[in-house]
Amino acid sequence: MSAAAAITKESCQLLGIKSVGVDYGLVRTGVAATIGYEPTPLKILSNLNNTEVSQHVVQMCRAEQASQVIVGLPLHKNGTEANQTTITRMFAAELADHVIKNLGPSVSVLLFDERYTSKEAAARAHSKDPNRNLQGQLDAVAACIILESYYNDNGHGAELVEVDPTLYEECVNVWEEKRIHEEKRLQEEMRDRDARRAWRKEAMERDRTMEETASTNTNTKKKKKKRKKK
Repeated sequence: MSAAAAITKESCQLLGIKSVGVDYGLVRTGVAATIGYEPTPLKILSNLNNTEVSQHVVQMCRAEQASQVIVGLPLHKNGTEANQTTITRMFAAELADHVIKNLGPSVSVLLFDERYTSKEAAARAHSKDPNRNLQGQLDAVAACIILESYYNDNGHGAELVEVDPTLYEECVNVWEEKRIHEEKRLQEEMRDRDARRAWRKEAMERDRTMEETASTNTNTKKKKKKRKKK
């Protein structure tokens, strides 16, 4: 049983909260999700810009019905920030913008220390198959490890990514417009479905009435023929 699978209600306040993990990179970005108790690799996004990566992550959050996104934050071994830290923060800020606009303000984007996840991912993959070419395959595993670490630590030390206050209201308004539009679309679909159901019911009732009428006419003709024979 993995560390994530050993989590219990007593030891983890996050149990039952579904998350998507992101190991961001300029060339490749690994994405994973908490499926049951076990983080599972979802996808590796290659050669995409921040907007495209954000759109893909939003789609996967929607598909997995995740309530938060955990983005790994690369730091030096001593905990200080590196150049990649700044780059990741910029990506996380754009991702948070996309998340609010498409999933709503209830879905959070968090940054979490990802030190040593790449080495851990390589060690795990190598232990399973020492001869396997790992190029381009570790990022999704690293995303799983980010989720494991986050859940094992009960999210302690995670940093909430906040959208610029001057843009937050605009993002929420975009989300509200999309939500209202989606509600109207679903209502229209329901009305169309009900109308089709009612039409089918009426058509079946007409067919039944016609069959009964035809049957009655046939029986009447048979009775008339019998009277003539007599």
